[in-house]
Amino acid sequence: MGWGRKKKPKSDIEHKRGAILLEDLIKCCDGKSNPIKLFSTDEIRKATDNFSESNYVYELSDFDCKWYSGKNENHHKILIKKADDGLYNYRQGHLCRDIAVSSIVSGHKNFLKLVGCCLESENPVMVYHGVKRHYKLNLSEQTWKRRMKLAEDITTALAYLHTAFPRPFVHTSMSLGNIFLDEDGVVKLSDFSCCVSIPEGETFVEVDKVVGTYNYLDDKYMRNGVVSEETDVFAIGMFMILNILTGTESFLDFYLEEKEEEKEQGEGEDYGTDYEFESKMRRRLQNWLSKLKEDRHMDEIADPKMLEKMDQISEQELCQMEAFLMLSLRCMISLMAFLTT
Repeated sequence: MGWGRKKKPKSDIEHKRGAILLEDLIKCCDGKSNPIKLFSTDEIRKATDNFSESNYVYELSDFDCKWYSGKNENHHKILIKKADDGLYNYRQGHLCRDIAVSSIVSGHKNFLKLVGCCLESENPVMVYHGVKRHYKLNLSEQTWKRRMKLAEDITTALAYLHTAFPRPFVHTSMSLGNIFLDEDGVVKLSDFSCCVSIPEGETFVEVDKVVGTYNYLDDKYMRNGVVSEETDVFAIGMFMILNILTGTESFLDFYLEEKEEEKEQGEGEDYGTDYEFESKMRRRLQNWLSKLKEDRHMDEIADPKMLEKMDQISEQELCQMEAFLMLSLRCMISLMAFLTT
């Protein structure tokens, strides 16, 4: 069903989504009732003025989904995430996992508050409680003090996923694109489409498909599909170093692009198999991290964009940055173990 047509009887795709969602809700909620408000296409279209350009939230939108602001009789401000064309036609389980997990973490301050969803359209939507403004995190605008607070909020959100439920949840998809800020600057971790639930009493689970951003994937997950709380711990450690402290998120992306360019030109290093390439990438990363641990002044390590905002760095701030670096490296113990084998 398209958004421009009148509502028709439930389609097979809606029944399929509903069945998967119900199964996921029962599984994620440990068998307890967790009702989800279901909106019709007409209700969503009315709330967004038929997805008008004036309601489009370009700051949040990307190639996966489009975001719109809106309102209805029960909520003076809502935020709507609409899946991009055809995206969920082959990812029904991911959509339902996002809805299910969002519904049970909505009460925590570091997650978007889910209101409901609409499953009957070809492009399903999720509806969140809105505030005056949500925007994606731009670290280049943040001071050191603010960056420490952001790191604390993100780790608090991950810790909640890991500890608040009988079946721990592992986010697995750490990236800047999944972190929002509200009008008060409070972190909102989003997108649970690839979130993995660990069976009660177990410490890990094996999955068939590895997803996520390469920069933040630990080796047990990337090589063997083993997901545990360490998967998120590794990811936040990488995030803290690459994004918050050094501002070098594109470090690994640069080498991925380099490999493709050399392959096209038939030049450069012989990377061999994907496994060999990953090993070389990991060792390059290890060399880079080792340099961070050397006796270098912090102003050679810290993000230049952040330093530009500071007239001078106090001794206290230098100590904080050093401790921040050491903590980040400790989060990546699995990488260090891999590189010594």
